[in-house]
Amino acid sequence: MNMLKKQIGAAVALVAGMLFCGIASATTATTVWGNSALSGLYEYDLTTGNLLHSFDPSSTFGGDWNGRGVVQVGNTLYLTQANSNNVYKMDATTGAGQGTAFTIAGTSGLSAIAYDGTNFWVADYSGSNQSYLYSPTGTLLKTISLTNCTGHCDGFEFFNGKLIENRGDTVAPYDIYDTNGNLLTPGFITTTTSSTGIAFDGTDFWTSNIFDGSLSQWNGTTGAFIGNLTLQHPTSGSFVIEDLSVNYSQVIPPTGVPEPSELGMFGLGALLIGLFAGLRRRFD
Repeated sequence: MNMLKKQIGAAVALVAGMLFCGIASATTATTVWGNSALSGLYEYDLTTGNLLHSFDPSSTFGGDWNGRGVVQVGNTLYLTQANSNNVYKMDATTGAGQGTAFTIAGTSGLSAIAYDGTNFWVADYSGSNQSYLYSPTGTLLKTISLTNCTGHCDGFEFFNGKLIENRGDTVAPYDIYDTNGNLLTPGFITTTTSSTGIAFDGTDFWTSNIFDGSLSQWNGTTGAFIGNLTLQHPTSGSFVIEDLSVNYSQVIPPTGVPEPSELGMFGLGALLIGLFAGLRRRFD
């Protein structure tokens, strides 16, 4: 019976490991969205630089679009612009507008936007160094100040439980902070180009070289430069990409209700744990 109990115990451990991996798994993103200050919204292949999608938010939301932030969560894009305090929603496949997600009171413009798996981080574009944590329904959860930001900081990202931001409008380097605004690593990414948006693909960082039509890739652990990726020019409009976003659903382990496959694994794990507990009571 000892051998049987050991085998069941090993099975329970295996299922627990499968559950952990299934819940915490994330992948490296292969595409990235860029929000342009002049013309529109573009999705690029991170291997080739090829343009995959091109949308015009001005025709969807009206006005003279001055794009800043972009976040992709599943098939939904969340967008900000420099002359509005609204966070807008758009379908990532069709470009169809889905209205305003929420509004940030007390601001005249919004900069880069990020997502932590549950809530949104939004950088101010009114001149302050503040960033705001908002729920998807528009509840303000936290306001922080990021010390090295001189105002209008347009490179901002959440990754691995931390924040990274540049120091001004197209001003590098990028510094790492905790989610209370405490400076952790100054100058983690340094570059001499006019650098704006930043995205974390699950492994490495990508920054937008706003006037060069390219992205730079940086080691996600050391901040070391890896190389540049030239972007395919859109048939109309101009690059001037402010913010970047990969699909956060790929690079952040999902939170909330498990997927059906995970629920099945939970059920199997609970069954084995119950069986093992029963055997221990019987044979101990």
